[in-house]
Amino acid sequence: MPFAGHTPIHPRWSEHHRPTSTGLQTARCHITRTTGGGTTDGSNVWHPPAPTTVYTGPCRVGSAPAAAPFDMGDRQVSTTVHTVAIEWDADDVLEGDIVTITAAPDPGLVGRRFRVTNPRYGSEGWERILACSDDLTRREA
Repeated sequence: MPFAGHTPIHPRWSEHHRPTSTGLQTARCHITRTTGGGTTDGSNVWHPPAPTTVYTGPCRVGSAPAAAPFDMGDRQVSTTVHTVAIEWDADDVLEGDIVTITAAPDPGLVGRRFRVTNPRYGSEGWERILACSDDLTRREA
């Protein structure tokens, strides 16, 4: 039982421990967001807008044990869910942002792209955790 007027946890407890969490982020990633509607040139060819950088820095990537296949229209689609942890004080990451892994101890992760499906928020934390999906059905060349 804490003394009157005191809490059992120091008010800067998370701030003190966040560097430990960042130290476990052994990969690096680049997060981008596409805004605007793009443009059409003189030949009536549409060009998507240039993505804006939201975050570049350390990250940690985890994944679900198996892909989750489901039917979409007349074809089967297979996705897997990944968690990507980034530094706590990073700018806001939104649903639909794209996470590209630029460096990782596992060479199979480098170059992988994930779409953020659920940025998670909380009042207490050491890192910002993003739920991301990876479409295993279509691989970019």
